[in-house]
Amino acid sequence: MEENPQNFFTVKQQQQQQHQVSFEPQAPAPTLSPCPSLAPLTVQELEAAHAAGVGDLINYLNKNAISGLLEYARSKGFAAEIKLVHQAGPPHDPKFTYQAKVGGRWFPPVCANNKKQGKQEAADAALRVLIGEAEKAVRTGEFIMELPVSGSTLHDQIAMLSHQRFNALTARIQHCLLGRKILATFVMKRGEEHLGTVVSMGTGNRCVKGEELSLKGDTVNDCHAEIISRRGFIRFLYSELLKYDPASNEGSIFEPSEGGKVRVKKGITFHLYISTAPCGDGALFDKSCSDLPAPQGSCQHQPLFENIKQGKLRTKVENGEGTIPVESSDIVPTWDGIQHGERLRTMSCSDKMLRWNVLGLQGALLTHFTEPVYLSSVTLGYLYSHGHLTRAVCCRMSRDGDAFKQSLPTPFTVNHPQVGRVSVYDSIRHTGKTKESSVNWCLSDELSVEVLDGTKGKVDGVKLAVSRVSKSSLFQLFRVQCSHAGRGDLLALPSYRDAKQAAQPFQRAKESFVRALQDMSYGNWICKPVEEKSFSYDEV
Repeated sequence: MEENPQNFFTVKQQQQQQHQVSFEPQAPAPTLSPCPSLAPLTVQELEAAHAAGVGDLINYLNKNAISGLLEYARSKGFAAEIKLVHQAGPPHDPKFTYQAKVGGRWFPPVCANNKKQGKQEAADAALRVLIGEAEKAVRTGEFIMELPVSGSTLHDQIAMLSHQRFNALTARIQHCLLGRKILATFVMKRGEEHLGTVVSMGTGNRCVKGEELSLKGDTVNDCHAEIISRRGFIRFLYSELLKYDPASNEGSIFEPSEGGKVRVKKGITFHLYISTAPCGDGALFDKSCSDLPAPQGSCQHQPLFENIKQGKLRTKVENGEGTIPVESSDIVPTWDGIQHGERLRTMSCSDKMLRWNVLGLQGALLTHFTEPVYLSSVTLGYLYSHGHLTRAVCCRMSRDGDAFKQSLPTPFTVNHPQVGRVSVYDSIRHTGKTKESSVNWCLSDELSVEVLDGTKGKVDGVKLAVSRVSKSSLFQLFRVQCSHAGRGDLLALPSYRDAKQAAQPFQRAKESFVRALQDMSYGNWICKPVEEKSFSYDEV
């Protein structure tokens, strides 16, 4: 099979159309052109965005879309309504199509299973169109840059960039497809003064059932927003590696390091935004005790260790929401056991973030080429507790001092990123059950947004195509990079699992990490059956 680097970042038109849904509303609606890709806002444009009311629109979107849309209409002197334009389906499974109308203008129709959800999502869709248009208007100079940015912190800027990018990319996708309750992004900053660039994005809150596991690596098992966004971030790293030229050292985020590897250039940092607390240990606190934003520049971690239950590893509920503790007994998931109904166990997002802060964001395969890549900050919207979040994502491993850190092979460490919450653009909690869809995107995808069915782990649509963030797709990118770097030794490895095991420093650090979790009585890290990772490139 011939491998072409260009093929892996090109999405065929048929794939882009798989998740398109059309409606035939009874009321007329305007024809909407595709939403253009927007570069990150500059500081001046961010000021203009405040002046244009983009911040207010985002606040409406994150709080109550219906009341927000009505408030927006009143401020403009417009009449507004949200109308049921079509109803279909049997009594036990009705489908309601709603449209918002503001000042005589109809916004995109949305489909829902009940009237309350339909009204909410119709208002949400209208607000996202208005946000995209307001940001575009900022760039055309329609708004005078008069109002300064006041009270804006690093965390506010990260949140603003994240929602701006999400709205720009998804404003023209039918809203009933978007699992938008939880949004996660990775933002790259080039120096302190650089506002930042969103390099990957994910939404969702679902994991697949055991029956959906694949022996070919073509199912995305965990479609929680943080995990999907991180898989997109890995694709971004591959795209930067393919641009890397050691002779010029230009055009890529990487620079030469020891042992023939590369590292991220000094001054380039990565920041994670999540619209709510990560599931698991980081979310186990009384919601009424959510902390207020800390003063700017406050970086000292003060983790809470109040009882023996805190810090325990937890797994996600199969095909549902919430987490449960890892049992104390040894658990070795088997392929045949899961196929016969044994519950599929997936580690919580808090636990996976803890792992990223020890082993790096890049994972095992990329450590053949690059040093570990760590987070510089974590920003939350809703449900933020400094003490619980810092314990969950990093400080658990430092509870007993630096003994674990010193046991790690160089250059692995225990990373303690700056943590905080937004103060201006607050992501108020969304109520109701999350949707099954999951969106992914990274910078190299340009306009192409992929929508997955989170319960299937495949691209949403009749064909259920293999996702670009699946194990098999990332393994293809790994082999493209091996060819690009002239690593025939890695190309000769027979399977995905063998390629991961060959990253020996990473595996030693991983073994130390898993052993430390057991020694500290946090529990056993639960992996998928080995058969799930044993596929070869020929099978892909």
